[in-house]
Amino acid sequence: MTDDHRIAKGNSGQGVIRDDVTDGDKTRFRPGDTIIADAPQAPDLTVTHYSASHNHSAGFAQARELVKQSQSGKGTLLKKRFLLEEVLGHGGMGTVYKAKDLRKVEAEDPDPYIATKVLNQDFKDHPDAFVTLQQETAKSQTLAHPNIVTVHDFDRDGDILFMTMELLEGKPLDQLIKAYRHTGLPKEQVWKITRDLCAALAYAHQRQLIHADFKPGNIFVNNDGHAKVLDFGIARAANREAQKHRFDAGQLGALTPAYATVEMVKDEPLGFSDDVYALACVVYEMLAGRHPYNQRSAFEAQQQKLIPKRLDNLSAREWKALNHALALDKSARTPSIAQFADELFPKRNPVVLTAALGLAVVSLVGAGWFGYSQHQAQQQVQKTVQQKITAAQLCFAHSDFSCAIEQALVAVNLDSANNVAAQLLQAAQVAQTAREQESRLQELLVQAQECVAKQDLDCAVLFADKLREADADYPALQLLDQQIHSARTQGEQAAAAQQQMINQQLAVAQNCLIKNDYACVQEQASAILALEPANTQAIEIRQQANLAQQQQKEIAVKVDKLLADANTCMTKKNYSCAIAKAESAMELDAGNKQAEALRVRAMDTQRKLKETGFTIK
Repeated sequence: MTDDHRIAKGNSGQGVIRDDVTDGDKTRFRPGDTIIADAPQAPDLTVTHYSASHNHSAGFAQARELVKQSQSGKGTLLKKRFLLEEVLGHGGMGTVYKAKDLRKVEAEDPDPYIATKVLNQDFKDHPDAFVTLQQETAKSQTLAHPNIVTVHDFDRDGDILFMTMELLEGKPLDQLIKAYRHTGLPKEQVWKITRDLCAALAYAHQRQLIHADFKPGNIFVNNDGHAKVLDFGIARAANREAQKHRFDAGQLGALTPAYATVEMVKDEPLGFSDDVYALACVVYEMLAGRHPYNQRSAFEAQQQKLIPKRLDNLSAREWKALNHALALDKSARTPSIAQFADELFPKRNPVVLTAALGLAVVSLVGAGWFGYSQHQAQQQVQKTVQQKITAAQLCFAHSDFSCAIEQALVAVNLDSANNVAAQLLQAAQVAQTAREQESRLQELLVQAQECVAKQDLDCAVLFADKLREADADYPALQLLDQQIHSARTQGEQAAAAQQQMINQQLAVAQNCLIKNDYACVQEQASAILALEPANTQAIEIRQQANLAQQQQKEIAVKVDKLLADANTCMTKKNYSCAIAKAESAMELDAGNKQAEALRVRAMDTQRKLKETGFTIK
């Protein structure tokens, strides 16, 4: 299509709009839209989910190839299932992407696309956001109605929170109103859209859900002219207790003042008439091309005593109905959507209808629109239930039990009496539990085996005990115990052999120390410490060798000094001095041949001089 819009809507936020206007090969976006160029960074994912050797279908192969492409940077894959291909726009809650559902690709669905909204940092950072929005999404999933956008699920992938929903094609109502801002939309089109909106809100109110952020940006008109209400994910429960959430999505920008009642602005408990007021503002805006109170909140309009301008294209009855719903004072406002619809599209008088059968048929159709819409809604519920059951069965057949639980749970929520959905949900939950248990046991087994490989038997025993606690009859447990026992026996034998070798090396080192062979001592000590770094005997004998070697160096210095002094005495012919110095050196180093030779030479010289009669000093 050429002049068309595509919108992807989730649980909350500003409408996200894209023009599929073709300009060559380029797609351009509407002015004013916020476009995010890059997809979020998802966790590192593997293709193990698409690696089953028994599946050779074309859809399976295509899904597997898409996973591989995502790993190379072509798109971002969430939960190994949703491939984000392009940004559609940015709203109050986050960024919306056109995504390809790989489950549909695998099933060879001709239209595998959905919309995926990745929530912004405000939601990610709030501690209660995930739990509360998951609860709100569960409410949205119960709203299976032709005039309410289908929300599939709310999930997380790492720290990425996201929602999946149907991908719509058509035009957002706020853009339609802008296009007709000078004249207003054609009255027939307004009434058609209004009937759809009444049907959607009445259906939600019957389930005690209030939209709480109803506005043109949260309404989408499909190509067939029918309207869909968006962002029911932040809808609030009608009773007071259900509104006591610790986290309120409305706190993060969900409230739009121009469509908020005085009570909403004051943060008072919500009521059905809050949606009535917002709907009336939207209807007025469609008819007039402008807001009834110039985009001011009901509180400001009340303070300024503003009054909506009478619309000339409405009959007295139509204007009365619309003006009644636009009342700023809650007590004066139409209390329910059903009453607003009855006042705007009243049932014809049966007596008058008998005057003309043709008029009667038309009138009956108009009067029965609401009941027919309810019938259509129930049919849509059953259709959705069957679709979810079929999807769950497909997921179960592919052993994707998380997907099966997800789909079956929606079916059970929509139709609690459906035995097929209930049995499928139970079977998927049992299978998922068994898989998780097996995965946990495998994880413990792998950790224990890694400890055995590292010879950390205390660690291995710890994980083996955990494995035994989880499942004492686990088949691999006996083999693991045998591995631990064998490793312990081998370890003990290796330790004994090593100790024998250490004892031999210590004996060699001791002999070397006695012989003053310090290099030999160092060599043996190093070899021992390489085997047993904390061996105290090796450390001690090495220290002894170092000390002895140091003392030997100090003695050598003293001996050299004494020998030098002895030579000086010899030069001065003081032979007694030379003999004394040489003997002192020999006391320090008994085997010093130089000192011995010097002493002998001094004594011989002294003897010869005495024999010749010389006086020796």
